[in-house]
Amino acid sequence: MDQRRTLLVLRHAQTEDMRPGSRDSERRLTPDGERDAEQVGDYLREQGIMIDTVLCSSAARARQTFELLKLGDQLDPDRVEIADLFYNAGGDTLLNAVRELPDDCQVALLIGHAPAAPGLVHELTDAATSNPEAVAAIESRFPAAALAKLELAGDWSQFDSGSLIAVRLPGQTGS
Repeated sequence: MDQRRTLLVLRHAQTEDMRPGSRDSERRLTPDGERDAEQVGDYLREQGIMIDTVLCSSAARARQTFELLKLGDQLDPDRVEIADLFYNAGGDTLLNAVRELPDDCQVALLIGHAPAAPGLVHELTDAATSNPEAVAAIESRFPAAALAKLELAGDWSQFDSGSLIAVRLPGQTGS
């Protein structure tokens, strides 16, 4: 029997500019970015989306985005992977990580960076089965705090395309 799985891909929220003497990985969210991250968390709760597993970049801005989603109560800490691997990852690295998700995971959230996270969404989107409005929403952009929802049938290990069901862009409320 085919099992439906959901992959949520979130680009970290808006960040401050580079400061002299600091590393890119230390950049933090701006006040607008903090608000956007909190709104993504509100959206996930409003939609009743229960996340099983999180894959998150180790960069400060990605970790801060994750924290501001306020998903802690629903998540098993053992199912949250914050790793350097996702910081400078390319699309293939991200796809491999998704394909290694455990079989008992129904909904996974990947928090990453451009260009890899948006690139992964574009690569995995099957235009024939996707929501045309969702595809159009990310056709030429995938801004900070954009969230894409992909659904697939079958095992994570076989994931090579899915249906882009919805896209939430920063500043949107509701569905």
